[in-house]
Amino acid sequence: MEAPGSLSLVLVGAAAAVLAAGCGGPDEVPEYDAAPADEGGDGTEEASPDTSLAVREGTGVGDVVADADGYTLYMYTQDVSDPPTATCAGDCARQWPPALDEGGAPPEGIDADLVGSVERDDGDAQLTLDGWPLYRYAGDVEPGDVNGEGAGGLWYAVAPGGGKAAEAGGGGGGEGAPAEESPAEAPSSDGGYDAPEGGYDDGAGDGDGGYGY
Repeated sequence: MEAPGSLSLVLVGAAAAVLAAGCGGPDEVPEYDAAPADEGGDGTEEASPDTSLAVREGTGVGDVVADADGYTLYMYTQDVSDPPTATCAGDCARQWPPALDEGGAPPEGIDADLVGSVERDDGDAQLTLDGWPLYRYAGDVEPGDVNGEGAGGLWYAVAPGGGKAAEAGGGGGGEGAPAEESPAEAPSSDGGYDAPEGGYDDGAGDGDGGYGY
């Protein structure tokens, strides 16, 4: 007969696996290190001290929105853009830390009218672009990495003009490209599925779109 202590450990391990799957990320991801990295390489448009955003050029999925340290920012297709709503919290937010609004104007290349913020449940103001809350990925080691692209079919690097960077043109082939291409948009059984412009759909995860957990 299995000892009660052993059974408890099995249950705890199973619960941890479920939480990781719910975020759509890899099974083992290092916790986010908030320490700023060295100033970015040639591909980064330097962010001035009074802005929270930058444009990172020539990544594996093209030009992307980045934080002031040059790290790629992502959108989560289970969030909502209208009204802006951030749903990644708790363990999810440890793998995908929210990009917080530090104030200041966006740099050249990002339309100021697209930039906003949403108040999270903990009271922090999270940056949004075209209504979509922005996140950093704990698995990105260097500025310009796009290791979170397509994770779980739910996370995508954001283009400076809004939407998925990989769909904005000019993607592929750059340093930091993910090992595999992001999941293609699969047609539904009746062949009539068309993703909305930007590829965002709060219903992502339904079986007919191919983006489920």
